[in-house]
Amino acid sequence: MLFHFSIKKFRFFNRKKEDDVSLSDAEILMLQEKSKNIQLHFAQTSKLSDENMAGDLQSRTHGTGIDFEENQPYFPGNDSRHINWRTYARTRQLYINIYNEDKRPSLYVVMDQRRDMYFATRKQLKIKLALKLAFYNIFHAVYQQYTVSGMQIKTVPQWHTVYSGQSSVLSFIKELNRPKRNITAANTEPALNDILSRLQLKEGAELVIISDFHDMNDNTINLLYHFSMKNKISLIQVLDPIELALPTSGNFRITGDTDSEVLQLDCNNKRITERYNNISTETFSRYQSQCQNMGIKFTRYLTTDDIEYE
Repeated sequence: MLFHFSIKKFRFFNRKKEDDVSLSDAEILMLQEKSKNIQLHFAQTSKLSDENMAGDLQSRTHGTGIDFEENQPYFPGNDSRHINWRTYARTRQLYINIYNEDKRPSLYVVMDQRRDMYFATRKQLKIKLALKLAFYNIFHAVYQQYTVSGMQIKTVPQWHTVYSGQSSVLSFIKELNRPKRNITAANTEPALNDILSRLQLKEGAELVIISDFHDMNDNTINLLYHFSMKNKISLIQVLDPIELALPTSGNFRITGDTDSEVLQLDCNNKRITERYNNISTETFSRYQSQCQNMGIKFTRYLTTDDIEYE
């Protein structure tokens, strides 16, 4: 049986103040500054033009606005605003301009804020590292002229509208950074698959899911495959080191599949620790391989890690 660690593991973490579960204004500002020159996992498809006039219509950003495609003969009912009067002056025949719309690239962030994310044994809570990773992605997307939207996985899932521009995006960041005051029972929280089955993304939107993925299963892979047909996906797993490899000694009280199921974990038993560690490694490797085959990037961070991007 593969145990999952719950909020009761807080006894490993010296949590003294509410700041441990959210970022300060100074930390957010620092992340904002650092994200300007960081190469993130999603493609930088939107770049500023050197000229204000980069085509028939004014646009300061590549990847947004509309581009001229072709001329077609005018027929009654066509939009008269698109008549090409220069062509008419030359040929005495009416033609209209046909434009191809370049949609603005977008980033969609799914942020897991269920109670298993409020756990750590070293350095920082998983939720705090997850927030840092989310804000890096969001700020960098804004600098690349992306629109940003997303949702929070919690007892009552919170779905957010589209945000555009730094001032608007800051309100989204504020919602993500709001401390969770009441930790509810695990059986009242939605499963990751429930959220994915309800998720609706625009074609071409880039999806980033930040979670510990404790309830990931084969159905999750199937749901992700559906999105990978039309969207670029990055999975970011945040774990505490003890969830990856058990201590080599000590006895611990952990919970099983239900809160009432309190279990004793004897880490002095080498067979138990090796079995757990092997299952943990094999499970991640299998899902990571399946994701790579679908073009999905699956990255793991530990609470002891510093955020670095290639």
